[in-house]
Amino acid sequence: MAVMAVLGVVTGLISSLPSPLPDIRLSDPDVLINARAVPLHAGIAFGAMVGGILWLWVNRDPTKCLLVMMLTLAGWLAGVNTANDVINTIQGSALFGTIEGAKAYRETLGWMTGGLLAGAVGAGLTAFGTGIAAVPIRRPEAWMLIVLTGAIVGLLLYPAALLDSIILLFVPWQAAVAAAIGFGLTWRNGLKT
Repeated sequence: MAVMAVLGVVTGLISSLPSPLPDIRLSDPDVLINARAVPLHAGIAFGAMVGGILWLWVNRDPTKCLLVMMLTLAGWLAGVNTANDVINTIQGSALFGTIEGAKAYRETLGWMTGGLLAGAVGAGLTAFGTGIAAVPIRRPEAWMLIVLTGAIVGLLLYPAALLDSIILLFVPWQAAVAAAIGFGLTWRNGLKT
């Protein structure tokens, strides 16, 4: 578990580096692939780490481990786009009406809700992919812990955006989700194979 957390910190730091790629966005439907604040290489780095660890410690099937990497990357893209959609929906709504500070309340709620849901979506697809190669992750208590961890740490999206420092989200989220995966892999109580 500690090794996974440390590797999560390393991939979080790599993920925080500026993207060498230009902004990539599919226009129909509006899907964000890469941007300065949400670089595609973050999903690739984290997915490669999760897939690589599973290959080293759990399952030597390269197809399953590649699938883990691809689903983790898909989780990254789904998480980013979930956050973007939720934030835009809440900020464009009439929530809180015209009371003083309504815009600020909508912005805060949008970022917090977006982070929570994006963290859960990204961690959920990562857990699903990990379960393909690792039977212990298929247990409800294992994958639910991964999703819950991703959702809670996803709340850091708001302070990361507020301070324009994405490292405040990437490092803790990737370390915590990686540690939750490590816990699910090593926790033997009630393991059924």
